Amino acid sequence: MKSSPVAPSAPVRQSAARWSAALVGGPADLLDFLIPLWAGAVLGLNATVIGMLVATELFVSFAARFPAGLLADMWERRIIVATGAVLYGLSCAGYALSTGPAMAFFSAVLGGLGGALFWVALQAIVSESAGSDSFAFPKLMTWQETGSWVAFVAGLTLIGSLNFQGVFLAASGACFVSAVMIATAPRRPAASSKRTESDFPTQRLRPMLLATALTSLAEAAIGLLLLLHLQGAFDLDVVSIALVFLPGAIVMSLIPGPAHRITMRIGRHRVAAIAALSSATFAFTLAFAPSPLLITALWILSAAAWAAIIPIEQSVIAEVAAERAGKGFGLYESAKLAGAGVGVLVAGVTYETTSWQVACILFAGVIAAGAIVTPWAVRRSGVANVPRDEATPEMTLTVSTSEEANRSVSQSWKSEQNQEEKMMATTKTDNSKLSGLGWHLLIFAVAQIALAFMGMSWIVDSFSASDFGEHLASGGRPELEGIPSFLYGAGKIWVLVFVIDAIWTLVTGRKSSQTPNRQGQ
Repeated sequence: MKSSPVAPSAPVRQSAARWSAALVGGPADLLDFLIPLWAGAVLGLNATVIGMLVATELFVSFAARFPAGLLADMWERRIIVATGAVLYGLSCAGYALSTGPAMAFFSAVLGGLGGALFWVALQAIVSESAGSDSFAFPKLMTWQETGSWVAFVAGLTLIGSLNFQGVFLAASGACFVSAVMIATAPRRPAASSKRTESDFPTQRLRPMLLATALTSLAEAAIGLLLLLHLQGAFDLDVVSIALVFLPGAIVMSLIPGPAHRITMRIGRHRVAAIAALSSATFAFTLAFAPSPLLITALWILSAAAWAAIIPIEQSVIAEVAAERAGKGFGLYESAKLAGAGVGVLVAGVTYETTSWQVACILFAGVIAAGAIVTPWAVRRSGVANVPRDEATPEMTLTVSTSEEANRSVSQSWKSEQNQEEKMMATTKTDNSKLSGLGWHLLIFAVAQIALAFMGMSWIVDSFSASDFGEHLASGGRPELEGIPSFLYGAGKIWVLVFVIDAIWTLVTGRKSSQTPNRQGQ
């Protein structure tokens, strides 16, 4: 995809998009988890009506995604994203104020419409920088998944004191903050007037849409099977089930960047094939996992594989659709939702009519098919196997005969200029990483101090533990139950995540700072 010159306001616009993804994506994932539980516990709805409630939001979202893509190509995308965030915020508030099914169904309609507008237009905004920054979609996934696991930890922590209504209102507030952030972001620089008149590359996109539907089908099916198995076979409560899923969500927020670096070395075809085969192996092994602890470990590995595949799909859509990215991501999001719907339906029927083992093996085969389908889709799309950034212009060697005497001077000056640009970009990236680590440290410290005051700090207990290895391997304090047990476990997981984040940031920052020095020698 040819990249246009990067406007000075583009980084601010992209940053606002990533913040919006975290602020809306987190509450959206949390509500997807809580709404069925809330509808049964608070409204007293039966399973059939709960299924209809969930299906209403999915149907509206599916119907609205393609039109949302067309709008994203005609109007200012940040306004469409902000509108979607507002509608989703109103949906969350509607759930909080619902006293019966009528208000709940109206909120579901708002949520479906808001989600369609938000995600399609947001990805179209991110695609604007994909030509100059091949990490655009891995960054988006990192922010989105970070927002998801932070929302889960915060929401399930506060639900005991704020109940469902308070959590829904907090989610609504996050959506409104997101709307303000993206609405006040810079406008997109004027694009080509031929944007809406050009022929849309439908033929090139169809294979990737098929691969996307297959990936979403497998991901949704395995997720539902895992949820049903944890509840039925191990009799885990809501908080315990969330703790099984949480490490996988954290890994999905950490893996996209490193996975993309591997993609830039060995290519999209190999990474997609390796990730699909790895995920299939993990899904097959899930069928024979004897404990929730081993299931958690396998879910982490599956999440890592999906974190490598999904940004590849998104970047291919962005490159092929180019200036028609809105329509491209409208089709992409529709394919995702259709695949997920079929996956959930088939998984539920398979689990009821056969067994956990048969269902896992069946969908392991579906995932393995992605090792063939996704590389084939990348080839058919016509994009390069190895993505590259186009931010630094290539040095032009075409000169006229009269300019032969100045060739070496011109090339030397351009090389030095390109080297300076790379060093400045590297320094800026390093500073951004350290700044992010600093904010993480601040939030981490405040949360751990609060846990210490409540007597639920894993760190405090570490100082009095006689055997640190046993303390590290233990699941928690036996005397704690419910929310206190969840807080204690979440605090422990956060410690491990922070240590990994700090080491990774410092190591990668040191390597990137040494690379320009070696190149300059």
